[in-house]
Amino acid sequence: MRNKLIISLLLIIIIFQQYIISTNSQKAYSEHEEKVISAIERIKKSVVRIDAWSSEGKPRELGSGVVFTNQGHIITNAHVIKDADNINVTFFDGKKKVGVLVDYSDQYDIAVLKVDPAGLNLVPAKFADADKLKLGQTVIAVGNPLNFGWTCTVGIVSGLDRNIKVDNRIYENLIQTDAAINKGNSGGALVNLAGQVVGINTLVYRGKSGAEGVGFAITSNKARYVANDILKGRVLVPQRAWLGIEPIEITPQLAERYSLPVNYGIYVKSVIPDGPADKYGIMPGDIIIKLDDKIVDSIAKFNTLIESKKPGDFIKVTVYSNNIMKVINVKLDVRSR
Repeated sequence: MRNKLIISLLLIIIIFQQYIISTNSQKAYSEHEEKVISAIERIKKSVVRIDAWSSEGKPRELGSGVVFTNQGHIITNAHVIKDADNINVTFFDGKKKVGVLVDYSDQYDIAVLKVDPAGLNLVPAKFADADKLKLGQTVIAVGNPLNFGWTCTVGIVSGLDRNIKVDNRIYENLIQTDAAINKGNSGGALVNLAGQVVGINTLVYRGKSGAEGVGFAITSNKARYVANDILKGRVLVPQRAWLGIEPIEITPQLAERYSLPVNYGIYVKSVIPDGPADKYGIMPGDIIIKLDDKIVDSIAKFNTLIESKKPGDFIKVTVYSNNIMKVINVKLDVRSR
């Protein structure tokens, strides 16, 4: 009797295992594909198409935008709507609204539009901390490229903290991705697999070689910071807080090679004469490990924390100087591009 019971239990287990195997083999999508599909579902209602015209009715720019608030505020690139006389915003469900420019920062290439939220089911995008991005992480570019309408492309984070000069504008700390970005994607969302915005798609770089798969996005941290500044009515001028050093990011490999006291931080390669750092005793060879008690382990984080201040503000700088840790309160100055 006992043997029959054991045999029956084994048969039940075998049948259950076969059922699970059969069910998994019939899944329509891989686990990775399901994550991508889920992320797109989360972000699709938060990305809009933007059409900008001149006063003569001539199309000026095609772009994209990201719903920022449920009051009808939309983030896009300044170069998409700058100098436009008429702006139309088209939502995922096909509804159209007239866009009114709130303000823009030409320096950071970020603008905020406002539409009348009446009759719209606005879904503000969720923003992630771009400082946590890792090389190789899957990202999805969402926007309206080349007049094709709502489109998404998948790639990876190919690079971080990229600095690019385009015409007379310098873009700093950009996210590089091989997710296809084309004309019309500007101002759209670059999202992670949680469907959260990690960047605002801004430009594609081909250079003289005609290279492809080299797109760039403004980090979510910077875009959100500038957009909030605009909504607070601050005057955005081409000035920003400045510490006055030439920074180098410390990696564990660099720390080991030069026997540094820490394996992260910002190495001060040089100090600008009469700049804030120079005036307060920060010297070449010092290592900045914290700003306002926040650990600084990348150039991007260093710049973000400095740029969160205004010229004239004080910032607490924790440094290793000659292997001695010091805390110095530095009054930041103005740097203009």
